[in-house]
Amino acid sequence: MIVLFGLSLALLATILLSMHRSLRQRTAELEQANSRLTDSLRQLQSTQTRLLFSERLATIGQLAAGIGHEINNPLAFIVGNLDYVQQQLMGADGVASSEEHQEMLEALADARDGAERVHLIVRDLKVLSHPNDMERGPVDIVSSLRSATKVAAYELRDRARLVEQWDELPPVHGHKGRLCQVFLNLLINAAHAIPAGQASRHEIRLSARASGDSRVIVEVSDTGCGIPPENLERLFSPFFTTKPVGMGTGLGLSVCHSIVTALGGDISVESQVGRGTTFRVSLPVYEAPAELPEVAARQLSPAPSHRSEAQPQLRWAA
Repeated sequence: MIVLFGLSLALLATILLSMHRSLRQRTAELEQANSRLTDSLRQLQSTQTRLLFSERLATIGQLAAGIGHEINNPLAFIVGNLDYVQQQLMGADGVASSEEHQEMLEALADARDGAERVHLIVRDLKVLSHPNDMERGPVDIVSSLRSATKVAAYELRDRARLVEQWDELPPVHGHKGRLCQVFLNLLINAAHAIPAGQASRHEIRLSARASGDSRVIVEVSDTGCGIPPENLERLFSPFFTTKPVGMGTGLGLSVCHSIVTALGGDISVESQVGRGTTFRVSLPVYEAPAELPEVAARQLSPAPSHRSEAQPQLRWAA
């Protein structure tokens, strides 16, 4: 009896040891699998970041001709005014008259305005082309909207009046470059829904307001052709596009959806064929840390209210 009991204990010990070894082996395999999954996740996140940035640059590339015109116009104006001042100075014998002096001052002032226009365009392009998508914090939504409208101005000008409207807005939690990308894509989509040459008959409305649930709502509406109901459900799917070949990648709205949801927001669309489309973006308000210094808190004060109706246009002739 004792012998049988001893054999049973030995058998039990052998089974437990085997189970322990099997458990350790399985644990090691799970740790390796988890490590591989972690590496795969990092690679996917890196690929997604590069995709978002590539789509942003692709958007800028599609607008390159218009942006070049926006920059070339004021540059030509600057060169012309500086040439005028140079000729006046070279042709003046002695001291210029008060009238000539005033004309040169006005020419230099206009040239400075042109240079400032180029500076603003380049600054807005730098915001869009900034590769660091990991920085998140308080973003002035009005500044992002203005940057997007400046870059898209040439695309909008011949298609619709641009109406801008927003109330006092708190900063949102996000990334300025990514939000500019979202609004730029939505503005371009709105412009492409309207035939060129009918600006007096159509309108693109860009509005923003604070909602009662600690969110900011941005709407981009157009009076274009609208979207058929069967396409609405697929609108945010990757590579889905109704544009002709060569006019779009089918990633614009998909990227917008990815950016907005990654920032804790929502994006939706309403449309009626023949009447127009409205895209609605909802973003969370930035909540400052409790230890935020008073100076920084003042910097995050709401943007002033604004309402305007204007067609984006250049002050200088081509």
